Amino acid sequence: MKLTDILREVEGEEDGMNQLKVRYDLAIQPSNLDAALKALDNVNNYGIYAQNLRDPKTIVKVFGPSIPAQKAGAAWKDWESRSDDEKAFKLIDIKNRIGEEWEAVEKEAEDGYGQWQAEGNDGSLNDYLFTLPGKQLPKSLVGRYGKNYFPMKTPDNLKKYAGKLEQDIHYIVKDGKIVFPSSLENPYKTKPYLSKVLKTIMDTAGLEYSLVDVEQDTDGSETPTAIEKPKKDAVPPLSYTADTRDKVEKARGIFQKEIGEVPTAKYEIETVETPEGRKYKLVVTGISADQRAKLFTKKTSLQESFDFERYQMLRRAGIIK
Repeated sequence: MKLTDILREVEGEEDGMNQLKVRYDLAIQPSNLDAALKALDNVNNYGIYAQNLRDPKTIVKVFGPSIPAQKAGAAWKDWESRSDDEKAFKLIDIKNRIGEEWEAVEKEAEDGYGQWQAEGNDGSLNDYLFTLPGKQLPKSLVGRYGKNYFPMKTPDNLKKYAGKLEQDIHYIVKDGKIVFPSSLENPYKTKPYLSKVLKTIMDTAGLEYSLVDVEQDTDGSETPTAIEKPKKDAVPPLSYTADTRDKVEKARGIFQKEIGEVPTAKYEIETVETPEGRKYKLVVTGISADQRAKLFTKKTSLQESFDFERYQMLRRAGIIK
C-alpha cells in the first residue's frame, strides 16, 4: 500500500467515492412528549398560522361566497341541503347572532305559520320553517345579501374554523420524537416555513424542545425510521513548521496549488520559539476534510525531503503531482 493510501485511511479521505444522498425530515424532540402532542392539538397555539389549515370548502359553507350578490342564493341552497336537525342548529345560530332582529323574523313568518297550522299541521314555528324551500324563507331571516344567514368573517369567527396538525396525516410519533415526514402532507410547504410554525406552537405552549433533522431510513416500512442527523465534525487546522519563513511561504504556495482556489481557506504564518531556536508555522483553516487530507499528504512529502527546486522539477516532469 502506498504512503498516500495509508494517509487517506488515517485522515478519513474517501477520494473518488460518491456518497448516497441522505434525505432528512424535520422533527420535534420535546422534553415532554405528551405535552408537545397536546400543544399541537390546541389551535390557540398556532397564532396566524392556523389559517393555513382551514378547509376552503368549509369556509365557503359557513360564511358564504366572497361575492355579496351570491350570498342569498347560496343561503337558499344551503338551507335545502340540511337535515331538520341541521336546520334547527342554523336557526339557533342566526337567532343568537341577530338578537332583537329575530322578532322581525317571527312577525314576517306569522301569516304563513298560521296557514300551515290551519291546514292541520302541528308543530312550532321552527317546524314550519323546516318545511320551506330556501326562496320562501322570511327575508329577514336571510337578510340583505345573506348577512343574517351567514356570520361575518371576523378574525374571531375564522379562528373557530381553523385547522390543526393531525397525527398520521401530517406527522408521526417515533423514538420519542414528533416527525414530519416528507411522504406525508405538509400544509406549510417548505421545511423552513414548517420550522417557524412549530417554533410558534411550542413557544406559545411554553414547552422545552429542540427542532432536529432525522434521517429517512428507507427500509420498506410504511414510516421512516427516525435517526438523528449526525453533527458535522469540525475540521481541525493543518499546520506545517519549518526553520525559515521562506520555506513556510513556499509550502503555502504549494498547498494553495494543491487544492485550488478555496474562498474559505485561511493561510496564517506564526512565529514559534523552540529549544532549537525560532521557527515558523503555517496554519491552514477553513478547508474540508478531503482538502485537509490532500494537504496532509503533501505536507508529509515536504517534510520527508523539502528541496523546492527538485520538487518543481519533478512536478513539471509529471513524476509527482
